[in-house]
Amino acid sequence: MIRLPKIALALATVLVMPQVAISSAAAAPAANGPVDPPVPSIPQKYLDQPITWSVCAFDAQVKNLYPQAPTTNCAKVKVPMDWAHPDAHPDVEVAIAYSKATDTSKGLMTTNPGGPGGAGLTLSASLAIEKTQLFSDFDLLGFDPRGFGQSTPLQCLTTTEALNALPTTPDRKERTRQTHVAEVAEAKLLADACSATEFSQFVSSQQTVYDMEFLRALFKARQLNLIGYSYGTWLGGWYADTYPSKVGRFVIDSNMDWTHTQWDNVNFDPFSGQRRRDTQLFPWIARHADQIDGLGSTFKQVRATYNGIRAGLVTLVKAGTSSETGESLDTTIYSVQYGNVRFIRGTLDILIHDEYVKDPSASGAIELRHVDRAWARISPELQAFDTLAAMRARYGVTPAAVSTLAALKVDSTHSLIADARATAAKSTGDAVVNLGPIGTTVRCNDTKWNSDPRFYLREADRMAAKYNFFGYMNGVPFCAFWPYEAQDRKLDLKGSPRMLMIQGELDPATAYEGALRTHQDTAKATRFVAIDDEGQHGQYVGSASSCAEAIGDTFVFSGELPGKNQVCGTSPLPAELSVYPVNGPIDGNAVHLPKSKSTNHKVNPLLQQALDTVAAGTLR
Repeated sequence: MIRLPKIALALATVLVMPQVAISSAAAAPAANGPVDPPVPSIPQKYLDQPITWSVCAFDAQVKNLYPQAPTTNCAKVKVPMDWAHPDAHPDVEVAIAYSKATDTSKGLMTTNPGGPGGAGLTLSASLAIEKTQLFSDFDLLGFDPRGFGQSTPLQCLTTTEALNALPTTPDRKERTRQTHVAEVAEAKLLADACSATEFSQFVSSQQTVYDMEFLRALFKARQLNLIGYSYGTWLGGWYADTYPSKVGRFVIDSNMDWTHTQWDNVNFDPFSGQRRRDTQLFPWIARHADQIDGLGSTFKQVRATYNGIRAGLVTLVKAGTSSETGESLDTTIYSVQYGNVRFIRGTLDILIHDEYVKDPSASGAIELRHVDRAWARISPELQAFDTLAAMRARYGVTPAAVSTLAALKVDSTHSLIADARATAAKSTGDAVVNLGPIGTTVRCNDTKWNSDPRFYLREADRMAAKYNFFGYMNGVPFCAFWPYEAQDRKLDLKGSPRMLMIQGELDPATAYEGALRTHQDTAKATRFVAIDDEGQHGQYVGSASSCAEAIGDTFVFSGELPGKNQVCGTSPLPAELSVYPVNGPIDGNAVHLPKSKSTNHKVNPLLQQALDTVAAGTLR
């Protein structure tokens, strides 16, 4: 299990506090179907509020990476907790970061890294370091969505007593009655915890869209421009449907199926995650068998080795001698698939767990020797893509983290519960535990969910059998027990200008099939650019595909879209000279660009930190 050192605790914190009263949320009646809510007006007092600006804490890092960058200033602005009833609740705060264009401004550009729950305060500046014309051509706005990052945080409140009473299961992949009971109990606890405050029902995409429109009005921008990744595409689609006349140049990249439900999107994950692993990650490991010691030289050998390591972890857990679980390995590998350059880190993660299974520690956790031995099992060429210090910090086996990036935790709600239980076990009495902001809350508030946990148990059992890598992770979501009515809408994008959709064919987190379905639903308002044989999550800015990058640049800086949908080629995976074709949904339609040695471009550390943060939190 990857652990967070103190420097990164804000990303997934468990706080034990004195006992306080937890409100109980009343159940709301279910809606018959999506009905667009009336668009609220912005009370003048919010536009007139005094704003206290200060130079952002990350500004020095921005200027170190690009000395010509304008100063980025940060502030917090007040917004209504509920835009539909601005006087009914206390205000909340949204953290923002802003810089003025260094040349004539083309307008206000904002960004979102994904999630739900991804903090985006640094993202606009981070992208501009990679693509410096953003600094000259746009006023840049970064923001942390309500409930997350430095904005007013969502609290998911439970008690040590409730945590300690939870049933457990050694391995959710084993679809037993014990697993079913544990999943239902955890879902109930999380639903109670995350619905426990007044703010809970207003941490939603629709309320965030209202915040975005307020920020556009606050800066007196005629329109809003957006570069949104993953869940940021959901926000982009919802904003375009709510405020079509305010849509400027929207690049929505690695698309959710944002014309359908959150459950439709979650249900793609086992398929898309396994496809990326089985068609790209494991074959890549096999092709580099001469540079990686002991994982196998064919796909089947690598898969068998992985399954053996995972089985060894489960055996140790069942013996009561280990906190390192099969689930923690699966979630780690799922998340490293987001970036091509992270294939090396994923390989090391597998090797580290292999070393641990071969030589378990008395502490029941991965220790320094396991990391060091794994590092020695890859070649110097592959070592150049990471650092031993970063891997040591990633597993919390050194006193201090080298950087927040190195220490990012890959976490699911299940492992979050396990960490909370471990903390609760050390406390005395019955204290309130804040599980921190959990992004699934947004999913629960956005679209309607089936309220019968048996439906999800059947689906998880079916998915576990069909997709043996990650199918079991679609267990019972706490949305099944969510007490509030979904703040849904039916998207048609009527009146919106065309937006640019960019999508990799083998994306593990946002399936190509879902993105294509959304494009087909919005064909008059979107232009679709597919990238053949590409599985990275996040394409525009530092893309593996120069074709997709060029199309994005032309649209962002000139406002010109291609006259029809496009299929682009890509570049090789790390340490390879050619692209290895994969049978997939766009085969036969692509004309690849000439293959050349991959530069394996590493984005700046500020941007990589933002992208890794989203990858780490995507399962929560």
